[in-house]
Amino acid sequence: MKRFNEKGSGIVESMLVLIVISILVVVVMDRYETIIEEAKKVALKTELNNLRQAILFFKIKNGRYPESLKELVTSHFVIPYKDNTIFKAKYLEPYSLDKDKNILDSFDLPFAYDPVTGRVWSIKKGFENW
Repeated sequence: MKRFNEKGSGIVESMLVLIVISILVVVVMDRYETIIEEAKKVALKTELNNLRQAILFFKIKNGRYPESLKELVTSHFVIPYKDNTIFKAKYLEPYSLDKDKNILDSFDLPFAYDPVTGRVWSIKKGFENW
């Protein structure tokens, strides 16, 4: 039985291994990006809920909507607590702020806010009506 020259077989095997690894990397990266996008969507829903609750609480305490979302981060509320102590906290502890102190969503975009209606929403395309 005649044997083939084995000098070039190492290169062919190495190329096959590289191709298989490249395919695996592409599949894993695509799945990773999908998981990250889904996590950002869940975070956005949570952030919007927290903002809306803070806006509602601000309106209950002050009889008006905040002039801006920044007011939620800078203003404090005070309520009586146990044994005549006072509980003081901010209306909102934001997750992240930009350089102008605007509250950012999970896509690193500032939230849009209407101080007349108290409506808050994301400016990310496709998520404006959440």
